Amino acid sequence: MSSASGGADPGTGGDGEEQRQRGIWILVAAALAFAVLVLPQVVEGDDKTSFAGSALPTSGAPRLPTSPGGLPSGGPTGLPSASLPGYGSGGSGGGGRPAETQAPATPTVAPDPTEEAYRAVSPGDCLAVYDAGDGQYNSRMPTPVACGAGNAYMWVSAVRSSGGGCPQGAGQDYMSYTSRGRTTALCLTRKFTVGYCLLAQQTGSGQQARMNAGLMTVVDCDAKRVPVRYNRILHITGVYKAPANASAANCARVQGDRTYYWSWLVNDGRTLLCTMVYQG
Repeated sequence: MSSASGGADPGTGGDGEEQRQRGIWILVAAALAFAVLVLPQVVEGDDKTSFAGSALPTSGAPRLPTSPGGLPSGGPTGLPSASLPGYGSGGSGGGGRPAETQAPATPTVAPDPTEEAYRAVSPGDCLAVYDAGDGQYNSRMPTPVACGAGNAYMWVSAVRSSGGGCPQGAGQDYMSYTSRGRTTALCLTRKFTVGYCLLAQQTGSGQQARMNAGLMTVVDCDAKRVPVRYNRILHITGVYKAPANASAANCARVQGDRTYYWSWLVNDGRTLLCTMVYQG
């Protein structure tokens, strides 16, 4: 005998619940597989993108751009090394700067010792130079010496650019030197010393005798020969402050002196020079 019931078939309801639970586990397993296998690959792919948006290679060291940032694409591929030509200042080539132009070297002019010696002389200096009797000074070099020395024959009164600017009186002269178009003239005043000798030329005799002295000359008093332009050696007997109306009479050294003196006013007339023919 059969009867009707409102409940589900127990056998059929058990199979449906089991299928639902199996589906849930499949979804959970799929989610776990995605999290383990797929998601790390996506995240890793995002990290391999550079800050500029260009992809980096998947392996090996990262590569820099072929040109530094801000340089034109045709520019140099790297910065210059300190050992390369043109690095730093003053180089030729490189660096984008024109080569510096070097000024031509100034020609070296050889020194002229004689010119230097002349230009080293100052007014007030004394020199060991004298007229040797041939119209030339004994040395072309103006050798300075102490003014109290025995060979201080000349006193330099001035230094000029030409001999024409020097005094030309008795016992005065000049010596000059020209180099590279520039002249240095030393104005000379003779320093007379008692006991020294000088050269002279005598013409005539007796009351007609005339004596032309080489006031810039110096000679050994005992010389056996004299230059051809002279024929006498005069011995300096006195150098005095010239009195008024000075003459050879003022050269007497003792009362009643009968020596025959030859005298000259030198040093612009301020000095009386007294001499006599050297007798040996």
